[in-house]
Amino acid sequence: MPSGITAKLVADNIIDSIKSGSISLHHKGSMGNMGAACIASAGFGMTEGSGVSITTYPIVPDYVRFKNTGGRDLNKTFGEIGLAGHWLKLVLHYAFIYKAKMKPFWWLIPE
Repeated sequence: MPSGITAKLVADNIIDSIKSGSISLHHKGSMGNMGAACIASAGFGMTEGSGVSITTYPIVPDYVRFKNTGGRDLNKTFGEIGLAGHWLKLVLHYAFIYKAKMKPFWWLIPE
């Protein structure tokens, strides 16, 4: 299940909780069908930094579907290190700050 769908499940639960006045956990998703991504950077400057980009699918290993790969889909689980990850982290940082300030067209920036 893509992360956008995960966010939608959480949002739907919040909406139901607000409408009903009590905590709602009606909308659910399996972490065995979701992926995760992480980006971390280190260093300073546009040419001196380094970063790592990692994706994992599924979040919870599924040893039945992916028997010989440690429970992971190797086509969707990988990691890269280098300057591009540092740039991506910088772009995401500024995009999220822009969105948090609700500047014009902030709603176009994905979660």
